[in-house]
Amino acid sequence: MEEQLIKDSLAGNKKSLEKLIKSIEGLVYNLSLRFLWNKADAEDATQEILIKIITNLSKFNGKSKLDTWVYRVSTNYLINLKKSTFEKHPMSFSSFSEELNMIKEPVSYDLPDKYLLEKEMKTGCTLAMLQCLSRDLRIVFILGSVLKIKSNISSEILEITPANFRKRLEKSRKLIDSFMNSNCGVYNPKNPCRCNNKINKALAFKRIVKNDLSFVSDVEVYKEEMEELNSMTGIYENHGKFKSKSNFYNEITELVMNKRIINF
Repeated sequence: MEEQLIKDSLAGNKKSLEKLIKSIEGLVYNLSLRFLWNKADAEDATQEILIKIITNLSKFNGKSKLDTWVYRVSTNYLINLKKSTFEKHPMSFSSFSEELNMIKEPVSYDLPDKYLLEKEMKTGCTLAMLQCLSRDLRIVFILGSVLKIKSNISSEILEITPANFRKRLEKSRKLIDSFMNSNCGVYNPKNPCRCNNKINKALAFKRIVKNDLSFVSDVEVYKEEMEELNSMTGIYENHGKFKSKSNFYNEITELVMNKRIINF
């Protein structure tokens, strides 16, 4: 099925190409958003990566799964990308901790959309933590701890040894664990930091814009979250799948098809 879809896409079948792009765009966008944090940067990166994948589709040799190859192309692009919006103002774990503890008199947010904004706050904060990691450690943490890709596959994606991957993953987990254990009230209930108490400040500084949320959608169902407390994996799994409003197929069709930059 996968092989036939690729074959048909390379033969110039537009419906097959659209199906192929739609089957991988979510994978690429989710990786990009977690790596870059900024929605606009992630959408731009996703478009560039999809073009890179489509224009090099003939180089896919089928020795690995398509998803593995897509991840390899994506991670290589992201690691070598110029500084992202977030990275232009780099944040360390210590400076992030100071920022979280700046609010001396937090005020709770109790309007009807509080659950939606609290999840936006929580997701944005935990993704921001990843930006405190070096790019090498960040991509390893995303692959191994967030996406739960096995070490032998992840090492193939990154073209490093499984032992090296596991070593980097252990280091990244320790850094995230130490920070969350000392700061995050979800991860460690003894910490005073609560996402709801940060919403008003985030709105005032436009870090959250109600009609343009970055990480959650207003069509999401308001429900009690079965969140695995005191678990790093549980907290990151709770993010769910990120969806972009962009129609990547329509955006890149003209570049790929009309300008004939695909290697049919």
